[in-house]
Parts: sequence; C-alpha cells; structure tokens
Amino acid sequence: MLLGATGLLHQALATVTIWALSAVLALSLAVALAVGSSGTRTALRLLAHGAITVTRGVPTSLLVVGAGILALGRPSPAWLPDPFPGTPPELALVAWAVTAALALGSTGHLAVIFRTGYQSLGPARLEQATVLGLGPLRRLGLLAREAAAATLAPTGTRLVHHLHNTAFAALFPVAELFGWVQEGANTTFDIGRYTTAGIGAYVLLSLLIWALCRGVEHLLGAPARRQPAVVPA
Repeated sequence: MLLGATGLLHQALATVTIWALSAVLALSLAVALAVGSSGTRTALRLLAHGAITVTRGVPTSLLVVGAGILALGRPSPAWLPDPFPGTPPELALVAWAVTAALALGSTGHLAVIFRTGYQSLGPARLEQATVLGLGPLRRLGLLAREAAAATLAPTGTRLVHHLHNTAFAALFPVAELFGWVQEGANTTFDIGRYTTAGIGAYVLLSLLIWALCRGVEHLLGAPARRQPAVVPA
C-alpha cells in the first residue's frame, strides 16, 4: 500500500463523515438531556440525570465494541443509506452502530457543558427571559446566545476529543483515518511516514473544528456580551 495524497484524503474524508454524523447526533441528544435535567418535572429530570451519568461513565471504547459486535454479521437493511466513504455497503449497519456509539460517548459530557452554561446565566437573566413571554424555541435561542461565551470553548474541546474517539472505528472494518495509518504501517513497515501523515491530518482536522467553534462564538457570543438580554425601559 503506497502512501499517497489520494489515499490520505479519502480516509480523512471517511473520518470526517463519521465525526460529523456522530457529533450532530451527540449535540442533539445533549441539548435534550440538558433541557430535561434542568426542567421542573421530577421524573423527566431524574431520567435525564441518569442518562447523563451513564453516558459519561461508560468508556466510549466499550460502547463502540458493544455496538459493533451487535451489528457485525447482521445484514444491512436495503433502506439504510451508506454515506461512509470506503466502507462496503454490506457493512453500513456496522458503521451506523459505531457512529451511534461514538455519539453516546460524548452526549453526557456535552450535556453537562450545556447545562452548566445555562446555569451560569443566573436567576436574573433566566427570569428576564421568562418575563418576555417568548415561545419555547425563541426562549431557547435567546438563552443559547447568552450562554454561548461560556459553552462554546469547552464544546470545541469536547468535539476535538470526539474526533480522536473516531479512531475506535478501526476496531471494525469501517474505513477511517486511524485504520489507514495502522494498515499502512503494518503492511509497509514505514511507520514514520504513516504516523507523521496521520498526525498531520488529525492536527489539521482539529484546527478546522476549533476554527468552526470560534466562528460560531464570534457570531453568537460576541453580540451577547455587548448587550444585555433585556433592554431596561
């Protein structure tokens, strides 16, 4: 297996696909758990706290191994899409199982970040947002802008760590960057070149994630710092 730019870019794209799908799922679940754990309904709050504790406490590697083994050997449904570059269509179910497991591995951590950012606003701002009489979605959007400065930096850190967790996909026949580095190094014994290429690719992807988070922070966090949530009458 020759070390070429085409192979590196192809496997990096596979990693980006796994990261993007699992990150979107993790962020969506984290928002739901953060809202539930901060709600007034006792049963829902306890359920959300329990889900956060479990997803934070179980190692991501164990989640990936469990999900992958359950899906491995099972036929992929015909309706199931296969957006994973380099992964055979018959292994789409395994790739999706790994993606879901990676999402669960970050869900609890992200939920705590979001909940902490929400609580950092303080009772006064939360009461102001309630007095405005906004609908649930508009109120959530307003509070998200207010909490952006406190949540985006740790969220970016977690998403970079989430990128590193995609390497667990190499435990199964799912194409991604870390598996490419392993295969190339084991096949050619050219460990230095493949390791260097892998490190460079991961660093570049991490920088892109940081740039994305800083861009969102600039759009949402900066306006929130310049003006209060409610303009006094």
